Amino acid sequence: MRKGSLVIWSIATAAITSACKRGSCEGVICLNGGYCRNGRCVCPVGFGGTQCERKWTDNWVGTYTVDDRCRTVGMIPQYDAQITASPIYPDVIYFEGFGDIRCEGQKIRVEGRLTSTEQVEIYQQSSCNRRYTLWGSARLEGTSRTISVEYYFRDFQTDIMDTCRAVWSRY
Repeated sequence: MRKGSLVIWSIATAAITSACKRGSCEGVICLNGGYCRNGRCVCPVGFGGTQCERKWTDNWVGTYTVDDRCRTVGMIPQYDAQITASPIYPDVIYFEGFGDIRCEGQKIRVEGRLTSTEQVEIYQQSSCNRRYTLWGSARLEGTSRTISVEYYFRDFQTDIMDTCRAVWSRY
């Protein structure tokens, strides 16, 4: 083997060796059901971070002041509400006190499913013995202190169908 070929062979071997080490999962720890691929954690839905250590719901949970405006009903007086996380599902949150709607003296609770760290889908659901049906979506704004909610609402008792927008501002 000539001297020039030996140098090229050594460089090629070093490049292949370093490429293997770069994508290695040796020593990589992934939490919450995540797994390592090419040296990085692949997280299950509902988790993020370099080791899958953060729940998506962490950015949403808190107490809020809410301003609602609906096309038919108009402005709903400002009210307080909360967002809590499901103790079972890492991608589910609950809007406690949604729309300031009460049923038998209790504020209603609406379930939302996170599709990303910033987006929630509120799938069609009924409340108050099926008197109310609502669905929509919510988006966590860049500051993580404000949530924009767009939803559709139907009251079967009064036959009111409405389109609403709400701003949830964290305390």
